[in-house]
Amino acid sequence: MQVLSCATEKPSMSLIHSKQEIRLAVPSSIVNPQDADAWLASMSDSGWRVLTDFQNWPNWMPGVCCVEQADSAPPARGTELQVNRGRKTTICSIDCWDPPRTLQISINLAPGEMAYGFGVETSPKNAEIRLSLELEHRLIGVSRIAAIFFKWRLQKLGPRILANLAARTRPAKNA
Repeated sequence: MQVLSCATEKPSMSLIHSKQEIRLAVPSSIVNPQDADAWLASMSDSGWRVLTDFQNWPNWMPGVCCVEQADSAPPARGTELQVNRGRKTTICSIDCWDPPRTLQISINLAPGEMAYGFGVETSPKNAEIRLSLELEHRLIGVSRIAAIFFKWRLQKLGPRILANLAARTRPAKNA
C-alpha cells in the first residue's frame, strides 16, 4: 500500500520548498514481527541501493539521460556527479551522505540552486517504510519572477520521482 502526502510551503520570492513522501506498508501476508522487521530492513537497503546507483537514475529520474561520478572513489559528502539532461550537463554535489537514510544533492543552475533531499526511514511500530523527498529551489535575479511556475513544477516533479523510486524498491527474495 502506498500513501502519498505532499506539502509545499508558501514560496518567498527567493526560496521554494516542497516535501513529499510515500509510505509502503508491510504486506498483510507477513504476520511474524521478525519477518516484518526483515522485510523493512530489506526494503530500506533496496531503497538506498536505488538512490545511490547513479548510473541507473535515467531509468527513474525524469529528465535525466546519463549520470557519471566525477571520480572513482566511493560516493561520500562532496562527491560530484555529472548529470546529463539532454542538451545540458550539470554538475551536482552530494551535500549529505548518511547511509542508508539520507542523501542530499545540490545542483547549481543558472537561475539559482536546486537541492534534492531523499530520505529512507523504517518504522517497525507502524510496520512501514517511508520514502521522502524534499525539493528546494533557490531563485536569484530575474528568475524570481517565475516563482509560481517553479512552485508548480516542484509539486509535479516530487510525486513522479517518489513513485518511480517506490516502484524500484523491492525486498530481497529471502525477506
